[in-house]
Formats: sequence, C-alpha cells, structure tokens
Amino acid sequence: MKRWRWFVGTIVILVSWLVGGTLLGLVLLPYTGVDPAALVNGGDVLAAMPAWGYLFFALITFVPLFLGTLIAYRFVLGVKLRFLFSTFDNFRWWRVALGFWVWLLLVGGPVVVGILANPEAYRFEPQWETFLPFLIVGLVLLPMQTTAEELFFRGWIIQWAAGGWSNIWWLSTLSGVLFSLPHLLNPEATGDLLGAFVGYFTVGFALGWVTVRDRSLEIAIGAHMSNNLFAGLVVGYEGGALPAEALFVTEPIEWGASNLVGALVIPLFLLLTRPGRPKKALLRENAGLPGADD
Repeated sequence: MKRWRWFVGTIVILVSWLVGGTLLGLVLLPYTGVDPAALVNGGDVLAAMPAWGYLFFALITFVPLFLGTLIAYRFVLGVKLRFLFSTFDNFRWWRVALGFWVWLLLVGGPVVVGILANPEAYRFEPQWETFLPFLIVGLVLLPMQTTAEELFFRGWIIQWAAGGWSNIWWLSTLSGVLFSLPHLLNPEATGDLLGAFVGYFTVGFALGWVTVRDRSLEIAIGAHMSNNLFAGLVVGYEGGALPAEALFVTEPIEWGASNLVGALVIPLFLLLTRPGRPKKALLRENAGLPGADD
C-alpha cells in the first residue's frame, strides 16, 4: 500500500472530524435545547444546554469521524471496508459481546462493590424527566462514538503503522499514546495530566493489543462501548467530559486509585478475551494488520 494514500486518507479523516464535526455541531446546536438568549447575548452556550443536549452536541461531532474513516479507507486506500473491521471473512458479533461483557465485569464489578460497601460516596438522585432523554441520546450515540474512535485509533492507525512495524508491543504502545493525547483535553485530566495520561494510555494499549492479537476490532469495539455506556449512563463522576447525569454519581476521578485498578484489570482482560482469537497468522491480502504472537 503506497504510503501517500495513508497520508491523504489521514488528512481526509482529520478534516472530516475537526472541521466537519464542528460544523455539524453548530448546525444542530439550536436543536439541543439551548436557551436562544445565550446564542444572541454571547452567554455560556454549553451551560445553557440541558444534559441531554450537551451529550448530543458532544457526541454528534463523531459522526463525521465515523464516516470520514470509512470513506478514506474505501476510496482513498481502495480497500474493502470489511478489512477495516476484521481480517476474517465475517465480523463475529459474539466476540463484540465478549469484549463488552468482560470489560463490564472487570471495570463495573469493582464499582458495584464500592457502591455496596460505601453507598454514601455515591449519589443516587436521578431526575427522570431529564435522565430519560439523556439515556436515549446515550444509547443511540455512545456506541457510534466509541466505534468511530476504534475505527480511527485501532483500525486506521494500526494498519498504517503495521506497514513498517509488526511488533505487537510497538503497535500497542503507539495506540496507547495516540489515544491518550486528545483525551488529555478532557476536564477530568486537569490537575493531574500524568495520571490521566497513564489511565488513557493503559486503555489504549489494551485495546491496541487485542486488535493486533486478533487482527480484528471485534473485542476493542465491544469493550470501548461497554466502558463509555457504563461511565456515561450508569455510574458517572463529577467534573468529567460528559454531564454527571448517570444513575449514580460520585466524586471526580482519582487517577492514582483508578490506575491501580487498571494495572490489575488489563492483564485479566487480555486473558479472558482470548477465546476465538486466531491461532495462526490468517492474514488477508491487503488487510494491513500484522500477525502477532501473544
């Protein structure tokens, strides 16, 4: 695959995401429940939104990232889209479900234990008239947002990097670093950039590892979707990138404790998601993903 095609495709994706996403958000802004006076008087537009509107505004900008990655892969690289998702003939939904439930068990399980052991640390005061539209928006757009990120960070970038280096450690590290950088702009990273970097890097590394190991996005798509649905709708925290409108809300994230849990969870995640992985380098022609021993 000629490298210039990857470069042009990356420009297409980034312009779609950064420019197209911004324009789409602005066009749909009046439909997010924002107070029109804030638009006219130059007030804090985001603060004037209801929680569901803020969530909609934040997530709808990922639609151009999703579409831009598909367009660049199919028409700039000229490769069939199924190779972006998996190097196998069929995309196996049961492995998406495996990634979803394993991640939910490993990450959500300790949180549930924390709620039972220390309920005063969590606020359970859902306002149903605002939570229900927030729930609907989240269920519709969060899976699209997480899939868009997987297509770009684990699909596009790893396949590009695998053209020169096929080492699973290198590719997973690259995935972790590049996944961390844009997330450091999130409000929860303020005050502890190093801790936030380690936290996001760990997740990006793990998702990159299973992608290279399996030569497929199946596990990564399921796990990322599980993570964001749980954090956005079930147990959220104050001061995050998304409104604290989940069923349970706790204090701002403490990166030290979170990263300690991550160090214990990630090896288990890699182990428990092994069922169904290829045992040989069943690499499809032009798929771009490397074979990798684990």
